Amino acid sequence: PAKIKEIAARVREGAKEAGRDPSKIEILAKCRVSLNPDKAIARSKLRQVLTFYNLADHYSDMLKGLGFEPEVNQIQQAFQKDGFKAAMAALTDAYMDRLPVIPATSISEIKEKLVPFIEAGVNRMIIPYVPVTEPVVEDA
Repeated sequence: PAKIKEIAARVREGAKEAGRDPSKIEILAKCRVSLNPDKAIARSKLRQVLTFYNLADHYSDMLKGLGFEPEVNQIQQAFQKDGFKAAMAALTDAYMDRLPVIPATSISEIKEKLVPFIEAGVNRMIIPYVPVTEPVVEDA
């Protein structure tokens, strides 16, 4: 949300400079969520998705540009050396907590964790749900 606040301010300033009403500009953010009574399971599914993003060329470039180059490099090196499961293990909770994802145990927790996005200036959220029931990488 801190980066979003910075971006939203720039976008609104640009709208003013262009003669547009900044209050009519939509500020969108995307935040993936995973819901499970066991937060570790929800976190694990999000870790899996985030690992793919850290390995993909254009997404990894974007993440590096946002200041996460050491984290992305660590994940990519783990993948090159020992495969996808090692890359997943290299994606730390501390890194995940700085990305737009919410592992949660309840809907109310998700709502609570979305508040900082709204406070940062977001007026439209895209919230992809990441289910915990699909064993996508068991054989990876």
